[in-house]
Amino acid sequence: MAPDPTAGPAVQHPSRRRILHLAVDYPDAHDRTKTVAIRNFVKANPAVDHVVVALTRTGDPRQVGLIRGDGAGDPSVYSMCYWGPPFGMLLFASMAIVARRIRALMEQEGIRVDLVHAHKLCFEGISGYLLSRWLRVPLVCSIRAEAESKILRYLPHYRPLIRRIVRHSRRLYYVSLWYRGEIERLFPEAQPLGRELPNFCPGTRLAADAVPDPCRLVTILHLDIYQKKGLDRLLPAFARLARRRPGLSLDIIGRGRPGTIATLIARHGLTGQARLVGAVPHAELLARLPSYGVMCLPSHNETFGMVYVEAMLSGVPILYSRGTGIDGFVDGIDAAIGCDPTSVDSILAGLEELLDRHGALRATLLAQHDRIAARFAAGPHVERYNRELGLVA
Repeated sequence: MAPDPTAGPAVQHPSRRRILHLAVDYPDAHDRTKTVAIRNFVKANPAVDHVVVALTRTGDPRQVGLIRGDGAGDPSVYSMCYWGPPFGMLLFASMAIVARRIRALMEQEGIRVDLVHAHKLCFEGISGYLLSRWLRVPLVCSIRAEAESKILRYLPHYRPLIRRIVRHSRRLYYVSLWYRGEIERLFPEAQPLGRELPNFCPGTRLAADAVPDPCRLVTILHLDIYQKKGLDRLLPAFARLARRRPGLSLDIIGRGRPGTIATLIARHGLTGQARLVGAVPHAELLARLPSYGVMCLPSHNETFGMVYVEAMLSGVPILYSRGTGIDGFVDGIDAAIGCDPTSVDSILAGLEELLDRHGALRATLLAQHDRIAARFAAGPHVERYNRELGLVA
C-alpha cells in the first residue's frame, strides 16, 4: 500500500514522555468512519507525545500493509492492516504478528516510547503485553466490554493469558464501567488497578433556550446492527405506546441499509409515525438533538455510547440499558432511565416514565448540566492519568 504523502514520521520532543497507543477503533487511512472516542482521548492529552498504531483486521493476507498517517494528515498515526481470522480464531497468533510488526516499525522509524496503552484488554492487550515486555516499558489497558466479554465467554482457554496481562498491567481503565465487577470476579488481582475512564464528548453545548417537543422521540444507531442496538424491541414498545398516546413520533437516525427497518416499521403499523432519517453529520446531529423530547437506545452489550451523553448535555432525557453501555456512569442522574433491553414491557415502562415526567426531567438536566459535563470532561481524567503514570513532572 502506498504511504500517505501528507504524513511524515512523528516527531518526539526530547524532554517529553511518549505513549504508544494500540487501537482498532481509531479513524485511519483504511476506514475514516471509525468511532472518534479514542482519538478524542489522545487529542485531549497534549502534555505528552503520542504515536498511534491504528489497526484494521482483514481476513485476506494479501491486504496486509502499512500506511503512514491517518489519511487526513496526522503524522502521529500509522494505519496498519493486519491479518486475522474472524470470531477470535488464532487470536494470539495474529496479535503476536501485529506486535512483531510494530516492533520492526519502531526500530525502522527510531520510535522510543515510555508507555504502551492497549485500548482493549483482550485484543490489542495481547500485542501490548508482548511489546511492553520486549521494550521494557509499562502497559495499561482499557476495558471495553463488548469485545472483552466475547473473548472471556466464548474463548475461556484465553483466561490464563488475560490474567497474565492483568497482572503485568500498571492500570486498567474502564470505558465500560458496568463490566468492572465481572473482570474483578474473574481476575481478583485487577481490583486495585481499576480506574474510570468514560469516553469524552467534546463540542456539546447546552441549548437552554431550545423548545423541545416532548412528543418527538429519537433513536440513533447503525441500521445494519439494529438488533444489537435494540431497535427490534424498541419498535414494538413504541407501537404500543403510540396507540395509547396519539401524536407521538420516532425519528430513526443513522447510516446503513434501510430496507429491513422499513419492513419492521410497516409490520408494527408505524408508517408515518416512525421515520427513517438516514445518516446525519455529527455537527448537524448535535444541532438537532435539543428539539427532541426523548432519546431512546436500548442496546445490547454496548461498550459506552457517546450519544447518551450528548443527548443529556443537550437537555434531552434518555432511555438506556441496564447492565451495559453507559450504565455505571449515570448513577444519580434522574433523567437517565434504565431498562431491561431484552424486555418490550421494560422498554415501554421506561418510555412512559420519560414522557410522564418529561418537564421535570428536562429541568433536572438543565440544572445538573455542569455536573454532568464535569463527569464526562477530559480534564480531570487526563490529569489523573498523567499523574498516576508519571508522565508529567
